[in-house]
Amino acid sequence: MIKRELGNTGLQVSVLGFGSMEIGRLRYEEAEKLLNEALDGGINFVDSSPCYGIAEEYVGKAIGRRRDEYILATKCGCNVGSHGKFSLGPDHIWTADQLYKNIDRSLELLQTEYIDIWQLHGIMPDYLSGGAQDEVIAAAESIKKSGKVRHIAFSCRNGSPDQPMYPALFGYQACKEMLQWDKFEVIQLIYGALIRTNENIITQAKEKNIGIICRGAVKKYFDYYDELFKKSKLDELCDSGESAADFLIRFAISHQAIGTVIVGTGNIKHLKANIRAAQKGPLSEEIYAEAKRRLDNAGVWPK
Repeated sequence: MIKRELGNTGLQVSVLGFGSMEIGRLRYEEAEKLLNEALDGGINFVDSSPCYGIAEEYVGKAIGRRRDEYILATKCGCNVGSHGKFSLGPDHIWTADQLYKNIDRSLELLQTEYIDIWQLHGIMPDYLSGGAQDEVIAAAESIKKSGKVRHIAFSCRNGSPDQPMYPALFGYQACKEMLQWDKFEVIQLIYGALIRTNENIITQAKEKNIGIICRGAVKKYFDYYDELFKKSKLDELCDSGESAADFLIRFAISHQAIGTVIVGTGNIKHLKANIRAAQKGPLSEEIYAEAKRRLDNAGVWPK
């Protein structure tokens, strides 16, 4: 599988990453099979979070012994119990004390001595007002100096479906401001053919040598996504036998500023299909340009 350098981190990441949110809902045996299949299929980037139920524990238990085979990302700010729960927003606490609690618990569950990419989870600039920015960033940098974390990042929250430009608006707003802080080496945001809001933000991040983790490329945030795919006539650009999900993965990895596209699944057949799509590589320059032209005509534009 193709690998790319993630910003200025020096890390070479597979263009397809594995998002572990879904495995927190599975039996351990199912999660173990999925995680090992991901590594065996050429994926070397695994993303997790304390908020994803028992996912961190599953990752550590299932593939901790293969730690030298993958780049590990998880998150902080999460205020959860011993096994976590899926949560965002009010259940996050932005203090130095919370970050120290998060890192020690994550290292224990993930069965590792360090985290490659440590992300402030679902952060927005106004969450760090009143001096919290200095406190949280200083704590993150101190933890990095200790060797427990290699690179500091942030991940953008989705917002709610009743908000304009869902699911990418919050990420767009956060990135516009937080890119100027010069404190982060990597950003995780939403992007895909049917959600192009952050397309130009990704390019701006690249200019600052900031790595990009993309999520949501194949996720159906609204029921009309299938119709939007057809309205954009992207189906006409698919190779013979290529599914919409395959095409959407290949579209996302065609943006050369994206390091890795994380896709989560609890289904091993879907995982294998995702790997096959990524192994085909990006779309040709002609097909990629034509896809963007058709999306423009269908009203799916970058902001």
